[in-house]
Amino acid sequence: MSNEDSTETREAHVPQPATAIASHLVHPDKAGEYFAAQTAITEAARKFPGFVGTEVLGPIAGLQAEWVAIFRLESNEAMKRWLNSPERAQHAERIEACLAEPSHMLLLASDDNAEPPVAMVFTHRVARDKEAEYLEWRRKAIAAQAHYPGYLATEFFKPHGTFQNEWVDIVRYDNVGDLNRWMESKERAALLKELDPIVESMHAHPVTGLEGWFALNRGSGVTVSGPPPWKQALAVLFALYPTVMVLNFLNPLWHNLSFAQSMLIGNILSVGLLTYLVMPWVSRFLNFWLTARTRDWMNEALGLSTVAIGIVLFVLIFQAL
Repeated sequence: MSNEDSTETREAHVPQPATAIASHLVHPDKAGEYFAAQTAITEAARKFPGFVGTEVLGPIAGLQAEWVAIFRLESNEAMKRWLNSPERAQHAERIEACLAEPSHMLLLASDDNAEPPVAMVFTHRVARDKEAEYLEWRRKAIAAQAHYPGYLATEFFKPHGTFQNEWVDIVRYDNVGDLNRWMESKERAALLKELDPIVESMHAHPVTGLEGWFALNRGSGVTVSGPPPWKQALAVLFALYPTVMVLNFLNPLWHNLSFAQSMLIGNILSVGLLTYLVMPWVSRFLNFWLTARTRDWMNEALGLSTVAIGIVLFVLIFQAL
């Protein structure tokens, strides 16, 4: 084996950095306290073993209401140590006390030897006057999900406007096996029975096997090469959220169909749009970041910022509709 081959082999097994993206809607009267707490947690992260980089994006009047904090550590294990550390817990408690609503966090974890992370997207149309019951049910569901092996995070989006009237949850697990254990559990079945009188409809969209959506560096006789799984997951989130939201505009067309029929139509449309229209465009738009071969942290930060800002903009657009 040549020295070059040895180098490539060694590099292939280096753990990939793990990323946490947190969004904070700060109470107007506590902006100063929040800024101090965010500065403190950023400084603590920089001193933490395994720290790679961080970026904090402030709100923009009339465009972005939330602060977005991005933390990157050198591996999944380093991220776990940071998330469970007393240093972070102390500062995170200060941050939560400054917020108008609980913070939202998306974790992007990957490893060269691990299966790609998977996600399940749920949309719920809550019955009239049942929102309080639904929020209580959500808290129970997330607490239950978190106790199952492989759980990574739950990201949720509130309904806004006349056309986007469903709640959206994106539940992420380490691998298909862990996700299936939750999906097939007796605990989840009991929770679904509690949910039935609260919602008018529910749709589920699995997100896995993502490599086929990233037609990058593909040519005649060339093996398909794709980005790291954590980048695939984030790019799919960037594409999936607006796709699901747009389909909500079309929902009245099949509102009178049965649950099974409407769910089938929704899945056909979402998979078709993602495969033939949305993901090809997203893969080209984010190509500079998805296919980067060198560890250029400025490029990585630019890619993550592009996705984070894009998602925030999508939320603001759908809120305005």
